[in-house]
Amino acid sequence: MSADEFAEHRSRLAKQAKAAGDKALAASISKLRKPVLAAALVNELVRAEPAELQELTELGAQMRDAHRQLRGPELRALSEQRQHLLQRLTDLVRDTAEQDGRAVTEPVLAQVRGTFDAAIADEGAEAAVLSGRLTTVLSYTGFGEVDVTDAVAAPVRRRHLRSVPDNAAPETDGAETDGAETDGTTAAAGTKTAPGKAASKTASGKAGKVSTGRATTAHSSSAEEAHERRRARHQEQLRRAEAEHTEAVRALEWAKEEAEHAEHLHEEATARVEQLRAELEQAQEKAWRAGQASRAAERTKQTAQQEADRTASALQAARDQLAD
Repeated sequence: MSADEFAEHRSRLAKQAKAAGDKALAASISKLRKPVLAAALVNELVRAEPAELQELTELGAQMRDAHRQLRGPELRALSEQRQHLLQRLTDLVRDTAEQDGRAVTEPVLAQVRGTFDAAIADEGAEAAVLSGRLTTVLSYTGFGEVDVTDAVAAPVRRRHLRSVPDNAAPETDGAETDGAETDGTTAAAGTKTAPGKAASKTASGKAGKVSTGRATTAHSSSAEEAHERRRARHQEQLRRAEAEHTEAVRALEWAKEEAEHAEHLHEEATARVEQLRAELEQAQEKAWRAGQASRAAERTKQTAQQEADRTASALQAARDQLAD
């Protein structure tokens, strides 16, 4: 389904849900956003060519692992594969659209390419692309995670993230039950063995000690759990900081490689310019010498012509005298 057909299809499904009596479903369908053209083209390719996207998934896993391990040579080789794959996917999107009579502009194709590039770089973006429910395009800045907020028509779970459990209050049902049973048993024992004020006081004292111990234990457990939650948050913050540092190091490595490559190209271009300049100077020298030789040959030619004219005149004069 193309982006142009989306609105009509959405209205039809919403009407069907409303006619069936499911107003909540109809409202949810009506709120679905129409995908931008580039996102719609990516969705079409995901559904039509799953084998092509499988290669994207495999390459993305390899590149992310190589980035984490900072394996420079492998990254350079995988980067070349990425460029070839991005070009092939982009060409495939354009060819598929043109077969359906739709012209795709270069800016839209650039957005398609950027979305596939983000899917290779980030696992969350990959999940969003493979869902086939993109509503907007994605982009990767070179470090950090790709922002997939509101990028799909329905939520997509980030496979590489672990959900952090909510901070729940410590359970006390078991302790309270045990305490009640202990109190009852103590009271019953006191009634049987020593009825009267002394027995009641003893039972009450024991119950108070049990209750106090139970409250102390509960307070200690709650404090320990709070400490563990703080420790878990700090560990998560540390993990994120380490991940961001790794991404920054990776971006730095990329920048160094690009700078080295650019420097190499600059050196080659400079050497070529020097070579061409030397060849030009040699050619200019040859041209100057050829010009000098040409002018000397012209002077020699003129002198020979004059000499030929003079001898011809002398020959004619000698013939004339002989005839007389």
